Parts: sequence; C-alpha cells; structure tokens
Amino acid sequence: MSTPPASTIEQAVAGISDETGAVRGAGVLVAADLVLTCAHVIARGSNEQPGTVLVDFPFLRTGPLRASVHFWAPQVPGSEPGTGDLAVLRLERSLPPDVRPVEFAAAAPPGLQVSAYGFPRGYQDGRWASGRTVGSLPNGAVQLEATDSTGFTAGYSGAPVWSPELGAVLGILYAVDGPDDRAGYMSPAPALAEMWPEFGAVVRSARERAAEVPEARRRRPGEFAPGGRERTQWVSDAPADRDVLRRAALANVLARQLRHARTEAPDASFLVHVDGSWGTGKSTLLKLLARDLRSDSIVAFFDTWRHVRIEPPWWALLTTIRKAVVQHRPRWRRPFFLIRELLARVRRDGAPQVLSGLLLVGAALLAAFLFRAGVITVRSVEPTFKTVTTVVGAAGALWTAGILVSRYAMWGSARRARTFEQSHTDPMNDVAEHIAWLVRHAGRPIVVFVEDLDRCNADYVVNFLDSVQTLVRDVPEHWRRPVRHTPDFHAPSFVVAMDGAWLRCAYENAYETFTSAVAEPGRPIGYLFLDKLFQLSVPMPKLGGASRDLYFGELLGVNVAKPPPATADRVRAALTTSSDEIEVLETLAKADPQVREIVASQAVERMLDAGVQDVSHHALAKFSRLLHSNPRAMKRFVNTYTVLRAVRVLEGSLVPTDTLALWTLLRIRWPELADYLESHPEAVERITEGSGVQDLPESLSQLAASQDLHEVLCGVPGVTLTPDVIRACSGAGDDLAPLRT
Repeated sequence: MSTPPASTIEQAVAGISDETGAVRGAGVLVAADLVLTCAHVIARGSNEQPGTVLVDFPFLRTGPLRASVHFWAPQVPGSEPGTGDLAVLRLERSLPPDVRPVEFAAAAPPGLQVSAYGFPRGYQDGRWASGRTVGSLPNGAVQLEATDSTGFTAGYSGAPVWSPELGAVLGILYAVDGPDDRAGYMSPAPALAEMWPEFGAVVRSARERAAEVPEARRRRPGEFAPGGRERTQWVSDAPADRDVLRRAALANVLARQLRHARTEAPDASFLVHVDGSWGTGKSTLLKLLARDLRSDSIVAFFDTWRHVRIEPPWWALLTTIRKAVVQHRPRWRRPFFLIRELLARVRRDGAPQVLSGLLLVGAALLAAFLFRAGVITVRSVEPTFKTVTTVVGAAGALWTAGILVSRYAMWGSARRARTFEQSHTDPMNDVAEHIAWLVRHAGRPIVVFVEDLDRCNADYVVNFLDSVQTLVRDVPEHWRRPVRHTPDFHAPSFVVAMDGAWLRCAYENAYETFTSAVAEPGRPIGYLFLDKLFQLSVPMPKLGGASRDLYFGELLGVNVAKPPPATADRVRAALTTSSDEIEVLETLAKADPQVREIVASQAVERMLDAGVQDVSHHALAKFSRLLHSNPRAMKRFVNTYTVLRAVRVLEGSLVPTDTLALWTLLRIRWPELADYLESHPEAVERITEGSGVQDLPESLSQLAASQDLHEVLCGVPGVTLTPDVIRACSGAGDDLAPLRT
C-alpha cells in the first residue's frame, strides 16, 4: 500500500458499501480496526443487523475491506431521529500502524467552521461539503448549516464532521433536512459515548490524547541539554494539516470571494494573489482553500517549480487543466470523454484537412472496387492502376494520420507542443479554443492553484502569467454563450501564491524599456502589472505575540495556557448577536487577548454574514469620492478591505473601520508608498507635515508633495495615519492593543 497522506482526517474517512459495491454512506476510523458509522447506512432499509459490509478508504486506496458489525444500535421506531442510529464495524484486517485514527473533540461550540467528506449520488470517490455549527438541540445532537452550494445531501450519513480549527472530529452526521438539504444534524462525542459504552475507552478527546503521548516520545528530566535548552523532535517543513494558526478562516474568506465573483461575473476569470515571503504558510492556506472549494469546484494544483524548464509554459498549464478535468470524471467515463475531446478538435480546426485525406482514400478505394467489379475493363492499364491506387491510398492514410498526430496529440509532450507552435498558422488561438472547450465541458467551475512561482526566473514568471492572461482569462466570446445539454460557462479562477516583491521585480526587468513612459508616482510599472493581472491581493497574516507563542508551543509539544471554555463561549454568544462590524470589534476588544485568539475565526465568520457586510459596505460609501470614480478601483477597494479586515482580526489587531478603510485606499492608489510606510511607518509624519520629504526614495519624493496624497491623508475627519496606526493596519505590530478613533 502507498504511504498514507499526512492529513489525519483524510486517512480516517471511510466509504461504506454493500456486497454489490454500491456506496451507501460514510464512516470514520476510530481505532486500528474499528470504523464508526450510522446504523441506517448498513441496515438496507430495515432494522436488521447485516452480516458483513465493505469498507473502503478512498484517500488510502486500500480497496474494499470486509467488516463485521461489532456494535449495533439502530434507531428506535417512533423515536426522534438520531436516537440510537449507531454502528461500529470491525475490519477483518487492521490497517498499517502509520495510519492514525482521528481525535474527537470533547464539545462542539456554535460558530465553528466544519467540513465533511461524504459519497453523494454521482460521486463514487466522494467529495467535501462545508458548513458551520449552529448549536445544540434538546436531544443532545448538534445542528449544522451548510455554507457551500451543495449542502449535506444523501450520502453524507456517517461522515465525520471535521473542525480545522480544533484539529479534531466533532461527531458524525446522521440526518439532513430543510431546503436543498441546508440543515444537517450531528451526533457529537458525548452523544456517541452514551450510545456506545466502549467509546470512551477506544477514542479520546483531543485534550486527553495530548496527555497520552507514547512513552518513547515523552520528555524526561534528563532530556535537557546544558544551558536549559530542551531537546525536541524534528518538525516537518511540509504544509500543515492542523490549523493551529487559523488559516481555515482566511481560506473561508477567499472561498466566499471566489464564489461571489463566479456568480457575479461567470464569464470573467478571477485572479487572486496570495502575497507572502517564503515560509509564511502560503501552501498551507492553499491546501485549506482547496478543501473548501472541492465541494463545488475542480481544483488543479500547478507547481511552477516543477515545470520551469519545460517550454512552452502554456503546454504545462493546458496539461494540468486537462488532467484535472479528466480525473474528475468516473473512471469508466474517462475514455469516452477523451474520444469526445479528440472529435471536438477535429471538428473545430482540422476538418478540411482530415476530410480531404478521407476523400482521397475513399476515391482510391472506389476506383479499386469499380475495377474489380468489371466496370473498368482496360487490361492494359491494370498494373499501373493497381500501383497508383495503392500509392494514393497509402499516402492519404499517412497524411490523415499525420494530421491527427501532429494536431491532436500536442499535449503528449513539450516537444510536440513546440512543433505545434511552428506548424500551425494560429497556434495560440487553437490552444485558447481548446482550453475553453475543456472549461465548458468540465461539469463544474475550475480553480487553478499556482505555487512556487517565486522560485522561477523573471522570464518564466512573465511568460507564464501572460499565458494565463491570453489563453485562459480572455476566453473567446462564442464559448461564453449557453449551449444545450452543457453546464453554464464559468471562466476558470486562479490563485497565485508568491512573494509580491519577486513578482513586481520580474515585470520591471521584463519591461524596463517602458518604465519611464508608463510608471506613475507611487505606482511603478511592477505594481501596474499586478493591478492589471489580479483582482485581489491577499497578504499572509503575521504572527502576533499570542499566536506566535501558541504556534511555537505546538512545535515544542509544550502545553500553552488557554482560558476556560466557558469564557470563550460567552464571547462567541456575543459575536452571534452582533449586528455590524463595529459591534464585533467592540466584543473582541472587551475579551481577554487569549480568548480573542480562540474566537477570531468566529468573529471573521460573523463579519462575512450578508447582513453585517451590508452595514459595513454602507460605512465605506464615504470613501468613494477619494477613489476618483474609477469603477475598477471601487471594486478592488471593497474586496481588499474585506480581506484586510479578516487578516487583521486573525492577527489580533482591532483597527477601526474608518482607519483600516483609509489605509486600504492608500494601498490601492499608491501601493509603493504603502509598502514603504510598512517598513518605515515614522515617515508618515514627515509626509503629513511636509518636512524631510527629501529623505524619501526618489520615486516617492514627488508623490509626497502632491495635493492628491494630502487630500487622501486628511480626507476623513477624525482619522489620522500615525506610525502606530500604520503598524496595526499593516500587521507589523506585536501584541497589538485595540485602536479607537
């Protein structure tokens, strides 16, 4: 068996099927040979206990394993749904020791972001669904609310409900109802323990598991090195699976933005730039974002570092999109899709040549048939005629085959792609047309995640992003029109995770000749290209004091003191009743800093509520006059503010609405100045007072004296950008206190 994936929840997800192989629901691995699921999943429509069932672990690719019923608690007829309805299956053979069962959380507080992996109709390999906890019910169950477009449909019964924030399973799903199956019901750990007496002995809550570290890994008094420094285990530099730094909340913000953009403008690609230097957690954020989006999108990861030496760049991009679309289909349908794809290319751009070849072959065969039938009787030409028909037929067949190979196998290798470029009259149009065809027939929207572009040279960075712009983003118009029996067109979205300074430098080097003619004060050519390419730029959250201590404590295996859960629950309840962004910030300001760390995700979720956002956007209306009526700038302003607000709250910085909005506006209009002030916040006083501007970089000296800049800096009564305010707005502060205007 291949090495199990790193994520504990992915290792533990199980699909439950009957003897015919039909998947009936999901389950979760709770011990090396025990799987937890719902009784009705295996009951086959009755309350009779089955003999054996088949259990498959899709992420481990074990294949079906037989399992017998170890514990059986069917729902009591006439009782409330969820009462009983539990089954524990014992596998006939245990999984390898490196496969870890999940941890269960002791409680499921309201407002937590959750995800579940089930097996709805049409998804034999399963898919993710996202939601959040709403609250407990009188019967001990917990109500969930779906937050994506799919809902908890049939096939999610028995699925583990995973909390990225807690890094643990909250319980298992047992029922859904409401419009479009938006409401789900979960049996939490306490309810499972009541139904199954062995539950407490088999599984532990996350806190109890932490105290039961194997003896070989426990620290002993003699394991301290001289100087008081404690020896620790090596830690992996791979993207994290447990969301210690609450990246899941930021991933949820980005997922909402992508879905909103898809709904608002389905014909336009939405490009997001995740800006952060190496090691800031961009890959972890992409992994969490992919988990959220897979419920209703096809997610394709493109590792540019792996393809940097492959030319042309568009070939690797096309291959990645094509592979993701093909793999999304069931295995038995993939060959039919590939044949359909080939025929589409033949029909679109090769029909005349192929038709000519086929007519040539047909003419040769017809002449041979007429000759053999006696219609043609000139004996003197028989040898010559046979030779000519044979040669013509062979030439036609070879010509047709050559066209098919050269034109329609262009993704077979990079060399064929280069040959295609040189032999085709308009190769890039054909590539764009084919990508559009793949997108149209993908069956669901496509999101491409681009990683490690900040490890590539400047030429590759520019060429690759130009390929995205010309081949994918600018989709041919006729592909946007609705077609019968085909899903509505949704242009692909891209999330590019890379260091912004690297990206700007690449474009400045590539277009150095035009720098003086195009650049603007405070907006050099590198920033102009970023503004043109991306609709949204997202800074990676920085580590404040409490977050830093929590994360480092996790790496060292040190227990970090946490406030009592009841305190956090009271703050969560207050957040739930907050009616606007200001009330959310005031609730956080009154809370202990450690509580703030715990409830930050719920605060962000509350701010994203439609009603709260409407009020917040109304508060931003006063800044429209400072944007100079630029429609693109206005959209970018709203999107950037929403993301910056989420990032700052996750960092623990409670910047007032008007203050953060003014900083957002400054960042949009003059990004070079904003970057400089992040590194030199004290320079804002010299700019405001008009003294010492000659000490600024040459590119900013002219801007510092401009009337437009001073109009923005002084344009909102009661809001002043001081050095401390800039540190808070840019996330550069440490242990930031709430700021008030």
